[in-house]
Amino acid sequence: MKNGLKHLKKFINNHEHNCIVLVDKHTYASCYPLLDTNVPHILVPYGENYKNLNSCEYIWKKLVELNANRDTKLLSLGGGVLCDMGAFAGTCYQRGMSVVLAPTSLLAMVDASIGGKNGVDFLGLKNYIGTFNKPSQIFICPEFLNTLPYPEMVNGFIEMLKHGLIASKSHYDHVKLFFLKDRYAITPNLIDDSIAIKRRIVEDDFLDLGVRRRLNFGHTIGHAIEANSLRINEENEALSHGISVALGMVVESYISHKITGFSADQLNELSTVLSGLVRSVYEEIPEVSELMPYLIRDKKNYNNTINFTLLKEIGEANHDYEVEEDLIKKGLAYLKSLK
Repeated sequence: MKNGLKHLKKFINNHEHNCIVLVDKHTYASCYPLLDTNVPHILVPYGENYKNLNSCEYIWKKLVELNANRDTKLLSLGGGVLCDMGAFAGTCYQRGMSVVLAPTSLLAMVDASIGGKNGVDFLGLKNYIGTFNKPSQIFICPEFLNTLPYPEMVNGFIEMLKHGLIASKSHYDHVKLFFLKDRYAITPNLIDDSIAIKRRIVEDDFLDLGVRRRLNFGHTIGHAIEANSLRINEENEALSHGISVALGMVVESYISHKITGFSADQLNELSTVLSGLVRSVYEEIPEVSELMPYLIRDKKNYNNTINFTLLKEIGEANHDYEVEEDLIKKGLAYLKSLK
């Protein structure tokens, strides 16, 4: 992470004749100028609703127009959507061009850019079409965080909190201060620690067949809430990925309490940490009937059952728990009780 932007600019300078930058309207306006370069760029629409095969087709057409080949470097300069979609498009183009990621949001730095999962949404279902393929390089540049509005930083804090919940109580204890104190300052070391947690898990299970599934904590319910919100709202009014996952973590912590013995004290603590976020979107919490169409099609399911990662205690999780609809309904009721 140290001198990340300096290293990124050097990389672009070394590949200025075979590099193309993928941007959206925000990263083109705020981050692309920091690169001090005139390399070609491809501008795609902003937002989760455009993370689809239509956008990939547009990227592929532009790559052809720019005479890109397998030796061309496709640099995704953006948040989670651009990291996921750009890496997928690059992996497919001519059976695999060189993909480089420069995440510009905190969430993308600690999550989407790490682990080699690439993909797009399909028929309203999150990340249904995709591949496993590691980028050739990743540049973590804290300077880009200065371009973010505070709510975008919160999305990253939520993912970092999840890393602590599933793998490191000490990391959780540091990150929870973002929710309990006003504008608690983030440090590069804390970002590094969160990235390190995810990398350790991914290295043990790159293809997501076992321990990597623990990273799904909060995401079974969270993805369903996010997809439902995108369906019924304009994108700028829909719940963000981070907020959706925070709601999912509360529900799944309640389910953990009922199934794995996650203690009442720790459930109450996590609920207190996240209660402010819950209250801020209370009216947008859906009913279980609205979520079931997404939950039964979740790509993590098997044996026709809804699959969850659950907490045993703060800092320790396990994967592959089958959960019935009635308990999910009770978890949502608990979430609403935090108003």
